Amino acid sequence: MTDRKKMVAIMTGSFHTDYSRYLARKLYGSLIGEGDFSVCLMQGLDASRFLNLVDYVDDGFDSHYYTQFEYSKFIKPDYLVVSYGTISAIPNPLTVEELLDRLPDVPVIVLESEIDRPNCVSVTMDNWVGMKDCVEHLILEHDCRDILFVSGPESAPDAEERRRAYLDTMLKYGLDVTDDMIACGDFTDHVDPLIEELLLRYPHPDAIVCANDEMAESVYRVLRLHGLEPGQDVAVTGFDDTAAASFMMPPLTSVRQDLDAMVQAVVRVIRLLQEGVCPQTMVLPARLQVRQSCGCAGSAQRNEQSRKHLIEGRSKIKRLTNRNILTALMLRKLLREDISRDEFFYQLGRLLYALGIDYSEIRLLPDPIITNKASRIHIPDQLHLQMHQKAGEVIVHPEAKPCVTNAGQAIDYQGDVPLTIFPLFFGQMHYGVFIVSLKQDEMLFCYALSLEIGTALRYLFLSLEQQENRMLLLEKNHILDYSASHDSLTGLYNRPGVLSKIYNFIHSQDKESRFAAVMADLDHLKQINDTFGHSMGDTAIKAAADILREALPHDNLLGRTGGDEFTAVFLMETEQDISLFKEKLKQCCRSFDDSSGLPFYVGISVGCFTFTREQEGTLVDMFKEADKLLYEAKKNRRPSVIRQG
Repeated sequence: MTDRKKMVAIMTGSFHTDYSRYLARKLYGSLIGEGDFSVCLMQGLDASRFLNLVDYVDDGFDSHYYTQFEYSKFIKPDYLVVSYGTISAIPNPLTVEELLDRLPDVPVIVLESEIDRPNCVSVTMDNWVGMKDCVEHLILEHDCRDILFVSGPESAPDAEERRRAYLDTMLKYGLDVTDDMIACGDFTDHVDPLIEELLLRYPHPDAIVCANDEMAESVYRVLRLHGLEPGQDVAVTGFDDTAAASFMMPPLTSVRQDLDAMVQAVVRVIRLLQEGVCPQTMVLPARLQVRQSCGCAGSAQRNEQSRKHLIEGRSKIKRLTNRNILTALMLRKLLREDISRDEFFYQLGRLLYALGIDYSEIRLLPDPIITNKASRIHIPDQLHLQMHQKAGEVIVHPEAKPCVTNAGQAIDYQGDVPLTIFPLFFGQMHYGVFIVSLKQDEMLFCYALSLEIGTALRYLFLSLEQQENRMLLLEKNHILDYSASHDSLTGLYNRPGVLSKIYNFIHSQDKESRFAAVMADLDHLKQINDTFGHSMGDTAIKAAADILREALPHDNLLGRTGGDEFTAVFLMETEQDISLFKEKLKQCCRSFDDSSGLPFYVGISVGCFTFTREQEGTLVDMFKEADKLLYEAKKNRRPSVIRQG
């Protein structure tokens, strides 16, 4: 039996950004390549601001991603790598330090910032030197003087270092900086209105320096709307040197953070921690990568690389679009009003495998929790495994027999493809997590897929609730229908109920069929009530109903249509059926009286009239004829039902 691989959990910002995706890929590729690590990615702690939706109202969208720190208690990581720079600006009532307090016993490798905590080791880039070199290049090589700056979020330490380097360098060369020359962005490529305001305040800059590459994309767009070409009319620079930087048009001059070196440093820190050594903070160099956006000359080779990159990017976008459309179409099959819980999760597992996902799990909280923008989310210490899919084999765990994982009990996974955890939610309802083995270049797809699954879960729970409500309504309607058509004392049909049933019964038979209309009375009910009370009268009525049930032929309908009055119809097979019924009725009455122990006899008088479907007259007419015969039969009843002695 091989030893369990060490689990490394990696927390980054949103997979919307090139930087976070590239960093995550480099980290898990290097760690898994070491052979004795398994990896779990936990992404998206600043998700909604990258959506850039018009009139988007934040209903706690980001709050669902803050739960990642608590979900890590089900991963039980041996080491945690946190991309501090990408999550420090999250609009959360908790600071990153407070979030890390939820994992006090886990060694943490913090990237992009120095944190003085006993369980933390920092691996950072020299942001100040990198930005200083960039601004200095614009001043010395391109004679730029009016240099604007697009900063990152004020709460991000790396953004603050880059801003400070800009100010220090401008001061070093005697260049004035006013507040109008600085805009505070959010590290996304959706800061166009901010750049518009910046150009409105300062319309003729020599250069615009951006604190990251994403915001430089916005600068490109806005400059062109103003008839200005980046790299020709206005120099533009970025920071991070993401994969897209060298393929922008023109290619973007940027400060390169050597992520390969950062990843190697992370692995080195983990190895030292394994050996019991406490590593020191590592500061890695950041180097300026000069390209055409600052005004430097480009190369034909670089343009050819850009062309190939655009072709590859277009192909990837097309594949992702087709896959998203396929996902939406396939998920529609799960959005049925009659779908059961088990079928939903089974079909979901089949869908995930059809989409090329070889390993997936749906783990839900015992009960959904409601989140909001201001709340501190607490995840209970249990997760229920609903569905497990591996290589197309789907296992659904019944709700009645949940497969429970407790906090501190690590999810068993030792695969060579990293697990990724996505929260499952809809609106403010938080359901649990989607756990998936994530292949290269699937981060955005699986992120979008998790949102789709969250929506499908909301529909499922609403559907199951509606199904339950429909069953309750049907049950209530059944009770109401029964009450409306049945006699509460005897359980027989009441007058409206029996007449309706008799009509349908008669017309369901052949035209040549013969029927007997029966009118029956309990003998001397008034005498029983007056002598022994109405409760004894009710006993006599119930006894009469039971006797009639027993005495009537098999194909019959019987109802109580008055206080002591009963109405019935039965299908006749021979002419002797009426006399046989009357004889059996007498026998049943004698048998009851012999064993009842009641102070009175139960006697029943009947009148029977024979008719066919085609006989002229209404059903009421048939019972009138039977009632006449009943009246005649009453003349032969006992003069008294009171037992003597």
